[in-house]
Amino acid sequence: MHEDGDNGRREAWTRYWSSGRLHSCVGSYAGNYDGAIGAFWRTLGAGLPAGARVLDLATGNGPLPLLLWELRGDAIEVDAVDLAALSPAWHQPGTHRTVRFHQGVRMEALPFAAAGFDCVASQFGFEYSDRPRALAECLRVSRPTATLALVMHHAGSLLVRVGREELAHHARLLGDDGLLRAALEVIPWIAQARSGAPIQDVASANAARERYNQAMRALADAAGASPVPDLLHESASAVQRLLAGVRPENARQAGEALRGYAGELEGARLRTAEMVAHALERAQVEEMAAQVRAARPDAQVRIDELRQAEGVLAWSFVATPTGAG
Repeated sequence: MHEDGDNGRREAWTRYWSSGRLHSCVGSYAGNYDGAIGAFWRTLGAGLPAGARVLDLATGNGPLPLLLWELRGDAIEVDAVDLAALSPAWHQPGTHRTVRFHQGVRMEALPFAAAGFDCVASQFGFEYSDRPRALAECLRVSRPTATLALVMHHAGSLLVRVGREELAHHARLLGDDGLLRAALEVIPWIAQARSGAPIQDVASANAARERYNQAMRALADAAGASPVPDLLHESASAVQRLLAGVRPENARQAGEALRGYAGELEGARLRTAEMVAHALERAQVEEMAAQVRAARPDAQVRIDELRQAEGVLAWSFVATPTGAG
């Protein structure tokens, strides 16, 4: 990725992680990962020897380091890196002494010496990299006996299918004829109506009101037809609450709040678009396996689909030395 692309990604994700959120993907759990993904990492963590050193790539606010610390405590060390600035609310240096965060780090240029890690891992992060270069770095910083364990977005997964649907929802919300634009245009007329003074341009006020009502009707129709309407319902409720509070004295602030909300939605749209664009087909995962085998002919590489009742969640990719495990 070019430096300009890095800067844009860093800024977008820094804004997101500043909220303290633990997860980045659609449908993630309120706490740490559960289900098939949690089981994958717990199995891996339980098998690490005491004193093992783990590198977590594209860590975000550290759901994987948190899970490993909850499982093993100070028995293992974790260095967690990310391109963005991070805000892991759970991390207390005095308590989590063996977990270290490093921000502003590209996976293609890791600031670690060769052969220093017993495990290199990534959860919904590695696939965003220049994969051949990042994989070469993973092999460089890991010991010959190390495990490489990756959970990556699957092009046919439930998460990616939901992401594609939500991209269509974002277009409805943020487009020129979408709800956010219509709500912004109707705010001044609502403020005038609530002032008690006569409206000077009734035709324009009525036109703005009708555009807003039409946008709401279109959103309701789209929500009724969608298998995952949550974003549309949440946005409609947020806009309605904001407009309900509009008064003559706060119309400007209401407009600023609405623009801020639109900015949050645009950030979510960009993150979702990036997830969909970087989700991997099997052939791409097989290319990674071939690169590992070429560099380490004795490696055993296993590729699986992590799935549960709802469907496929992700690819799992595990490379270990022959005879390990």
